[in-house]
Amino acid sequence: MKNAYSTFKILAFIYFYSFTMNAQIGIDDMQNNPNHFVENDAQHPCISPQEYAVLNQQVNFNLRKFGLDKNVNRNSLTTSLIWPLKLAVGFLQCEYHFIGAYVDQNTATTAIQDYECGTNTYDGHHGTDIAIWPYSFYKMDNNQVEVIAAAAGTIIQKNDGNFDRNCGSNTLTANSIIIQHADGTYALYWHMKKNSLTTKTVGETVSAGEYLGVVGSSGSSSGPHMHFEIWTGTTAATYKDPFSGACNLLNANSWWANQRPHTEPAIMKTSVHPTDIALATCPNSDVPNESDSFLVPFQGLGLSPGYAKFYFFWREIPINATIALRILNPNGSVFNNWNYTVPTNNKVSYYGASKLLPTIDGIYTFEASYNGVACSKTFAITHSLGITSLTNNNFKVYPNPTSNTIVISADAIQNGDYSLTLINSIGQIIKSEKIGIENNKLDKTISVDNISEGVYFLALENTESSIIKKINKQK
Repeated sequence: MKNAYSTFKILAFIYFYSFTMNAQIGIDDMQNNPNHFVENDAQHPCISPQEYAVLNQQVNFNLRKFGLDKNVNRNSLTTSLIWPLKLAVGFLQCEYHFIGAYVDQNTATTAIQDYECGTNTYDGHHGTDIAIWPYSFYKMDNNQVEVIAAAAGTIIQKNDGNFDRNCGSNTLTANSIIIQHADGTYALYWHMKKNSLTTKTVGETVSAGEYLGVVGSSGSSSGPHMHFEIWTGTTAATYKDPFSGACNLLNANSWWANQRPHTEPAIMKTSVHPTDIALATCPNSDVPNESDSFLVPFQGLGLSPGYAKFYFFWREIPINATIALRILNPNGSVFNNWNYTVPTNNKVSYYGASKLLPTIDGIYTFEASYNGVACSKTFAITHSLGITSLTNNNFKVYPNPTSNTIVISADAIQNGDYSLTLINSIGQIIKSEKIGIENNKLDKTISVDNISEGVYFLALENTESSIIKKINKQK
């Protein structure tokens, strides 16, 4: 029997959205678009002096209320921080954030300097702005990027329920949490999504890595990002910079368990589309228009017959750098390849090209590589079903969505040997087994309790036919 991963024929799950689009360029068109991500600045700070004053009052009141003031201002700093964001379970992306601004080390008005003597900051900024991308509001709406505790401690301030689709300077209150660590230091988490914060209350403890909320755009915010700030005392005036560097005048040592580089050039995401992406203006959500599979013959909206759109997104890749792009056949050989030269320096940007799709059924891979590191996305090519013994009507998978088990059943199915394969959204085989069908009936239960939340494909095939079902695994 042929290997299920390389040979099964897949039903198309192609999603189209209703929206008005401009005409696209045609065959093998190329687009380079710097992302016009508006960031907070000195005139539009994340936290105003008035908000800092309120936070100072809240922290000191709660310290006394819960008897936690005895931990304040210890001389020895022992806290070690993990990265305060993570991808939600079941969501996959090569990279998902970039630094909008570091702490401003230069206290002079109108002069700026970050911890590595660069200018990735704004005047008077006291924290680290970590922005999510691409599709930032889409990510927020779908709870794809979570805020987690960078260190264990006690909740000393919490504010939730505030509007979270802001796009610039305002006097609205952000959804936030402040954690007091065991050594008397503090971490402030700011701009979170409305009603996403942990159910724990002020006075309760959290462990390092514990869920605190979802990245949002509440308060004075230019778009979904997390303002992360460190204090060594009970007021904002004691702020520090968790990054160590040549121009950090606030503290000599890094607070990170593993400090990330000042710049991190990387491919963030690759994707395949039946038409162009639809980028919205803040505060609306973008429409990714992505697809996992294509039914041949394929005709995409605004595209030449047989062509699809191939996009990749990057951060901080320098000008004139070369990106290697490939479409790989199911057996790993090259179907198509081309190079792209980065034309400008941008914190984040993206590129899209129309490319001819393969026409032989199978699982293909679109790959973008920079500096030897690849980011890839799999997609399926299939023709009309042409199935002799399997149909959608007599092949059932339930419950779907599911949290622990799925039941697979089929009636009036041809006897013989079959392969049953579970594949995740990036083409990795999670489970695979051979089964025998007797009496023209299939009735099998498989456990999915130990796999992550997300989208999967379940394929049943023999040498003559195949069928696939899309599975949604929930917590």
